[in-house]
Amino acid sequence: MLDSLFSFREHRMIQRLLDALQSALRPTGEGLGYFKSIIASLVVVAELLGELFFGHPQTPRGQVINLDEWELVWRDEFDGDSLDLTKWRSHGNGPRRGGYWDIDQAIVQDGNLIIRTEYKEDGKYGPGWYSAGLDTRGLFEKKYGYFEVSCKCPPGVGLWGAFWTMSDGMSNPPDGSAADGCEIDIFESFNYNQGARHDAISHAVHYDGYGDGLTSVLVGVYKGKNIYTEYNTYGLEWNENELIFYINGVETDRLSGVWVPQVAEYLLLSVEVAGTVETINGQRVPVLAKDNNITMNPPSAFPIDFVVDYVRVYERKPAA
Repeated sequence: MLDSLFSFREHRMIQRLLDALQSALRPTGEGLGYFKSIIASLVVVAELLGELFFGHPQTPRGQVINLDEWELVWRDEFDGDSLDLTKWRSHGNGPRRGGYWDIDQAIVQDGNLIIRTEYKEDGKYGPGWYSAGLDTRGLFEKKYGYFEVSCKCPPGVGLWGAFWTMSDGMSNPPDGSAADGCEIDIFESFNYNQGARHDAISHAVHYDGYGDGLTSVLVGVYKGKNIYTEYNTYGLEWNENELIFYINGVETDRLSGVWVPQVAEYLLLSVEVAGTVETINGQRVPVLAKDNNITMNPPSAFPIDFVVDYVRVYERKPAA
């Protein structure tokens, strides 16, 4: 009965709420520590209720990743003056959602990768909104590890930045799990100027393609720190049993079971303009979203930049 009433994510939220309530009713410690334990549990309860009923973001409260336990195996610090094409390729050129992807919108300068979003009257594919998507498919793919980006999210309505992974197995016939590959959204920044969610990002996982068999879960919405003006890190620890998400080195959430891929995946960095690609007079044309429209930003906001300091991939060191 409950399975039909609540989504996977809602089940998880309710279980966490029950756990937090139990902690509040059974506090630990003595004296002041006793009351601190109760207050801490009640704060968690309040945040969980806020997300469950109002979509408010949670504060990362989990374990802190210890990078001393990991070995760096791949990196791009963007220290050159152009995109390193031995590491990155375009994830697609042409119409994409409400705009166009063009690898020329990916600029390297001052030790950063900048994916720039702007309107181009004389753009390569015609007038419209231009951004870019990059991936490492065929250049670098990895199964298991810790994957991290340091970045400033693009500050604007009607667009979002993302760091994600993907496998070609995502297009396989549906089999009821992510084992043969999936899309892992390590972070997406959907929430610019959206009240309590403004400085928050989301984690999500999708498997079994993008058709009728698609299965998705919004893992959670979590707070960063001034994510549009300061560098924050977003990470994923992936082992054979779990996906563990992090913001600034602190665990936010985790998944196990059918959500965990067992094949290598490649990395992606992208900026999407909200909208859809429609076929008009036989041509694929990007059409902006009616709500959350990029034209809602003042002209002075452009160009809008997704600024990436680095991308790093680690492998866990063998146990001593």
